[in-house]
Amino acid sequence: MRLKFLLLIALVLTIVLTLFPDIAQQTLRIEAFGWQFETHQGAFVVSLLLVFGVLWLIQRLLSAIIAGPGQLWKTLRVGGKKRREQRLRDGIAQWLDMRGDYGKRAFKKSRGVIPDWAIQLLNISTVSATDQALAADDDDNLLIALSARIATDPEAKAKPDIATRKAHLEAWLKSHPNAPLALVRMADLTVEEKDWKHAVERLESIWKHGYRSASRAKPQIAQAWLALAKQEPEHAMEYLRKAYRMQPTDNDVVFALGHAHINENNAKAAEKLWLGHLQQHHNIAIANASFELLNNDALAAFRKLEKQQEGTASLQWLRARLAHAGKLDGLAEEALSKLLETDPCREFWRTQAEWFMQKEHYSEAELAYQKAFDC
Repeated sequence: MRLKFLLLIALVLTIVLTLFPDIAQQTLRIEAFGWQFETHQGAFVVSLLLVFGVLWLIQRLLSAIIAGPGQLWKTLRVGGKKRREQRLRDGIAQWLDMRGDYGKRAFKKSRGVIPDWAIQLLNISTVSATDQALAADDDDNLLIALSARIATDPEAKAKPDIATRKAHLEAWLKSHPNAPLALVRMADLTVEEKDWKHAVERLESIWKHGYRSASRAKPQIAQAWLALAKQEPEHAMEYLRKAYRMQPTDNDVVFALGHAHINENNAKAAEKLWLGHLQQHHNIAIANASFELLNNDALAAFRKLEKQQEGTASLQWLRARLAHAGKLDGLAEEALSKLLETDPCREFWRTQAEWFMQKEHYSEAELAYQKAFDC
């Protein structure tokens, strides 16, 4: 740094003396202790810079001699090798953790430096995921991070077992706390091992910190809450409400939340939830569950649905089934036939076949079953 500062001063003075030659030619007189020294200002400045340069070189040589012959070349080298090494370390840390620009700028500033620890990194980068050894406490932090990154690579053809990958990730996070990529992979690992409580916490954390987009994180969080509701049925309603807040259009979440309402003797809430969902989203399972819920008073349910918008194909199917259950056979058959023209579906053909069987129209029922089989 001091050498760079000296060179910068020399450059500035050179430019000034070149632009203003009159200043450089002016006489400079120094008197001290009876001595008188007289020269031009430009020559004096250049001489002073040369003296500083010689003094710096002598200081470097003395340091090299004191350090020993093996350090002579390193001491004489001009430039901040240690700074370039540190930039290289920082760049690799950014690349491993996927921080910032992934080390691009740091790598440019550290060209020409290959320290011993970098050679270790290069060597370990060729080892497969399954052959990566667990880090020791005294290993270099970058070595720990690189080994863990390779061992936990989700694209690896052969992967270590879950316990080994988890140990790698814990070591990575110990050496590089809050490393984004390590946190993301730890969250995915908890999903893989079906540790749903920790999965929810970690998935929400990486989403809130911006390490995973909402479009990708929210479905995962919702599925984790859904799985946790199955695992802890006593808290099912609480967890399913959280899943619904994350993914209000997810069929599985809506289906499970409706059943949770029924289990709490709140059939009206389930009805409202399912029918509202079917207005916008086609789903046979929810339509079928809605039919089972409304079948006890099918005619009243049909009259209510008849006043609403046509909705999705599954809602139209539900409406036709309720009409049929309410003894409005002609209206039901007409609605189903119209539906089959626009959206031939296995479940719809099967429903028609069952209605034909009830009327003992076996040939028509056979044809409908065949079409259902062909879908």
